[in-house]
Amino acid sequence: MSRNPHSRARKRRSPRKRRSLCARWRDESGVAAVEFAIIAPVGLALLAGIIQFGFALFIESHMAGVARDTARRYAVGAIDETEATEFAQSALLNWGVTYTVTVTPPDPGDPSDLDVNVLCSLPRSSVAIVDMTGLFQSGALTTSVTMMTE
Repeated sequence: MSRNPHSRARKRRSPRKRRSLCARWRDESGVAAVEFAIIAPVGLALLAGIIQFGFALFIESHMAGVARDTARRYAVGAIDETEATEFAQSALLNWGVTYTVTVTPPDPGDPSDLDVNVLCSLPRSSVAIVDMTGLFQSGALTTSVTMMTE
């Protein structure tokens, strides 16, 4: 077997290329999945917080509107104290939670006291849809409206 000095022996490369550690470090396949796994929980927590606080603000706004309407009806003499409490309880959103409605009429012994006060209150724990941080476990959402009787 003689070898021709002019022919070079070909080395066959294996079909699988072995990549070095540096080449694997620079490989970007799967980066999007890792980024999504890091960002998704943060984004979902922010979305849940936005929904929770939006719902709480909606409930508080609704309670203020009902308190204002109740105080106005009482101030013009359309309803008395008992009817005012019943009216407010029936006008508030009812999904199985207990609102506290307090109607404080003017003091009949003080002729300068002409103000009626309507206070609506709801425990924060009743408003919590998703309470991951525990912010809605204590306290109450409260609105108070004072109006002068006519």
